[in-house]
Order: sequence, then C-alpha cells, then structure tokens
Amino acid sequence: MSSRRALLTSVIMTVVPTALFAVSSATFSPYLILMAAILINWPVIRWLDDRQWYREWIRMETSNK
Repeated sequence: MSSRRALLTSVIMTVVPTALFAVSSATFSPYLILMAAILINWPVIRWLDDRQWYREWIRMETSNK
C-alpha cells in the first residue's frame, strides 16, 4: 500500500467517527455512534482495497507479457 493510500485510509477511519461523536454525542450512545461509523467506513475501505488489488493484478499481468 502506498503512503498516500495509507494516509487516506487512516483519515477516513478517524474523521468519520470523530465527526459523528462530536455532532451527536448528546443524543446517542457511544456504541451506536461507533456502529454507525463502522457501517459508513466499511464500504469506503473495501472500495479502496479493491482498487489497490486491481491495480496490482493489472501490473502483474502486464509485466508477465
């Protein structure tokens, strides 16, 4: 994983829960906020991972020719 991708992933994984907690900590429990952050982050992280996997696969395919 490149350093940019790692930085982007860490920012996504920390900003979303922090923002959710700051906005709704008075009305919702921390566990509910954590679950919401996981549900929001999961598809984004999977999408980033799938893109990385595809790039590495294409790179391997083109280098074998």
